[in-house]
Amino acid sequence: MKEFFKNLKDLLNALTKFQFMRFCVTGSLGVITDMIVSYIILLVLKSSFTINFDSNTNGLTDDILLGIPPVLGFVAAVIQNYLINHLWTFSKETENHRVSFKLFGKFFGVALFALIPRLIVYFILIHNVLNPDSFFNIANLGGILTGMFFNFFGSKFFVFRFRDETKQIENK
Repeated sequence: MKEFFKNLKDLLNALTKFQFMRFCVTGSLGVITDMIVSYIILLVLKSSFTINFDSNTNGLTDDILLGIPPVLGFVAAVIQNYLINHLWTFSKETENHRVSFKLFGKFFGVALFALIPRLIVYFILIHNVLNPDSFFNIANLGGILTGMFFNFFGSKFFVFRFRDETKQIENK
């Protein structure tokens, strides 16, 4: 059993050697958090309101209620992912920078931008999936995967990109 966990750790280290793979691992943890929080919120809303899942008679109120779970799941995942990305995924870039509200604000801004295509895909899928019993998880996951690409490039090139301070000092 000890050997198994050592091999598993070695495999994880090999897979996460590359930054995008680390981002995907972090994102996968975010997906789990997002899906759990979203589903719990959906269950709470379903027990509190009558939500019509029939896309032919779905009104604006139902769409607003159906939009709440992925947004709250998103917020929980963004907080978690910022911390993991700062401390692990982009650790080389952030080694001289502490976790901060300023960086979190930039990360949250990128994530908000990525929320737009996520919600577009979510609502397209939610109104077009044939099996109403599994619509929510499929639609939510499709939206999450769409947003992941926007998040990676925004994080890499906007949030966790720092100028080399030593070069700036030398140039002055």
